[in-house]
Amino acid sequence: MLALPVVGSLALGLPLYIFPRPLARLADLSGDDTFIYELGGAAMIGYAVGLALGVRNGLWAPIRFVVLATYAFVAIAFLAGFVSLAGGQVIGLVMVASLWAVVTAWAVAQILVAHRGAVAGPRDVATWVAVVLALATLSAAAFGLGPQAPGPFAALMGYKGTDGYIYRLAGAACFGYAVMGIQELRSLHWDDMRLPNVMGLVFNGLAFVAAIFEIVAGRATLLAILVALAAGFFTIAIAAILRRRGR
Repeated sequence: MLALPVVGSLALGLPLYIFPRPLARLADLSGDDTFIYELGGAAMIGYAVGLALGVRNGLWAPIRFVVLATYAFVAIAFLAGFVSLAGGQVIGLVMVASLWAVVTAWAVAQILVAHRGAVAGPRDVATWVAVVLALATLSAAAFGLGPQAPGPFAALMGYKGTDGYIYRLAGAACFGYAVMGIQELRSLHWDDMRLPNVMGLVFNGLAFVAAIFEIVAGRATLLAILVALAAGFFTIAIAAILRRRGR
């Protein structure tokens, strides 16, 4: 059943990240704030990588936080679609993504219920790793919740905010990382944290690249600068965490 979130995250995340303007035209959206598309796509690609590696491994414990993050993402993504549909934005992208989200949420919930009660191993990561993780979790929460109010968030960050659904969808993808981070902080056991850190490395690395391109293109908004700084830092820090295996 995890094929649903893997395939769906890639099918939606890759076009958002690589072809935001063509996707916007195809979906009958304005395509004004392509950086938001790219951030959402970066986050979704991270889910696909984390889930695919976990499925390949075949063990539940190392992937359980990634699966929980996926559930949080698709549940909020469904709510994002509901808000858009209730507001009269009845377009194909919203309907297809919302249908995928609700089916995936149901499937992932069955997996979580079937494996409930897993116990974390002993805490074995360094203090500096926990500090980095706490900062990353706060960052993901901020960038996950903020876009749920597209107008004010866009105005604050230097964008138009016309494609409210994309803001909410990207925010949903980011917020799943915050949920995952909270679980990691509760565990602080390396085997539980390896896949989430791989996921975070993919997300932050892609977000950093997108932010640099945004700045180089002359769109040095507050959001682009914040993402470049935060994602750049977390990319380096998470790479070090993975290299040192949390020590």
